[in-house]
Amino acid sequence: MIKVKNIFIAKTNSLAKIISPAILRLFSNQNLILPFYHSISNDSPAHIKNLYEVKSVEDFIKDLDFLLKYYMPLDYFEFVDIVKGKKKSKKPGFLLSFDDGLSEFHHIIAPLLLKKGIPAICFLNSAFIDNKGLFFRYKASLLIEKYKQNTSLFEKTSILKDKKNIQQYLLSIDYQNKEILDKLAKKLDVNYDDYLTENKPYLSSEQIEELIQQGFYFGSHSIDHPEYRLLNIEEQVRQTTDSMEKIIEKFNLDYRIFSFPFTDYGLKREFFDKIESNVDFTFGSAGIKSDEISFNFQRIAFENTGLSAREIHNAEILYYIAKSFFNKNRIRRR
Repeated sequence: MIKVKNIFIAKTNSLAKIISPAILRLFSNQNLILPFYHSISNDSPAHIKNLYEVKSVEDFIKDLDFLLKYYMPLDYFEFVDIVKGKKKSKKPGFLLSFDDGLSEFHHIIAPLLLKKGIPAICFLNSAFIDNKGLFFRYKASLLIEKYKQNTSLFEKTSILKDKKNIQQYLLSIDYQNKEILDKLAKKLDVNYDDYLTENKPYLSSEQIEELIQQGFYFGSHSIDHPEYRLLNIEEQVRQTTDSMEKIIEKFNLDYRIFSFPFTDYGLKREFFDKIESNVDFTFGSAGIKSDEISFNFQRIAFENTGLSAREIHNAEILYYIAKSFFNKNRIRRR
């Protein structure tokens, strides 16, 4: 599905550049959008740079200006009132969010949002707060950085010596096999704990408390960022509810929100039935789509650094309109 979507966006990009966002929005009847990012920085950190390109501060500001031109920023509770029908927005709205709880949210993103009067939600992995652990994909990126510095060392390592493309192999390691990344780190003199101590990629508890005082909202993004499709339903529920309880208790929150790591694609109705009493809202990343689960909302990734916010926004709505002819705009859960 992602490949189909990417092909569609590439094919319609020339149209997305010129068509009016307001006209598209009216035609599609989309009056609420949920853009999201992970990090913003002019210097992509080592734990991210081999995974995806981080959007620059300048491009992020342009994105915000685009959103403010066509939509009204909503805080979390305004969003709640609108989706529950308690309030009607005078203008189409957007709810902005950020995944992974990265430190750039504190020293780069939040000051820009405060300056422009834009609220936001930041979703945290409970095991990584205060830099107590590292996402397995970030570990892979650090190993690739080390590989670039000393390729011969990697080629001599028993786990890797038969791999034709070492970088590709490292990126292919999934959550179920993440211990391979720890074994390789020991053999290749890569110390994740030292990296966490020296670089502090994640938000600290003190920073989160400060951001809460500034009006930002926080939710859970699982315990340690697994791929939910690889987990049994009991572990899916545990990752969701345990992480949320820890974050709510730690920061004394009076709301319960969760965003899925990677994707919520393929999650069954049974899972949502099991967590419904423990959450207010959950958030996926499938773009503009409705969901059979009334409390699950899909967000739009605005991180494609090759496209402007206007192009991403318009392409998503064009894709939504195209899917409507085939009745593919609603996620159905088995």
